[in-house]
Amino acid sequence: MKYVYLARPFFSNEPIARLKQVESCLAEDPQPLAVYAPRLYQESSSEPYTPEWAREVFEKDMLELTRADVVVAVLDDHEGIADPGTAFEIGAAHVRNKPVIAFQEKAAAVNLMLTESVQAYLTDLAARTAYDFEAMAHRAFVGDYI
Repeated sequence: MKYVYLARPFFSNEPIARLKQVESCLAEDPQPLAVYAPRLYQESSSEPYTPEWAREVFEKDMLELTRADVVVAVLDDHEGIADPGTAFEIGAAHVRNKPVIAFQEKAAAVNLMLTESVQAYLTDLAARTAYDFEAMAHRAFVGDYI
């Protein structure tokens, strides 16, 4: 079973709805996948939104990213400008030699640091559903660069 770290901001209704859609898609995958979605694990022994809370949540997320076999990063954000946290998670996965599967349905120019650090760049839910997490085929970004 592959362990998937799901990278995506979750700070307003639209990103949360989008994230839930991708979570459902991953849950229905014919391959057995265990998914860690950071939005579901923001609890801490410290008061929320304090420096202590931030450190605990960061450490937990980085531990789970390190444990993951693969990172799925949802990039449907601000006109091709990735969320800074998601971009950080992609970079952290890359330096740990973790494959990253980028998922972006909204057409937009993308920074080459993101496109060149991923194993596969998928542009619709059908491609995400069909993607084989065992074979981990390379699928290059096709589009415009920022």
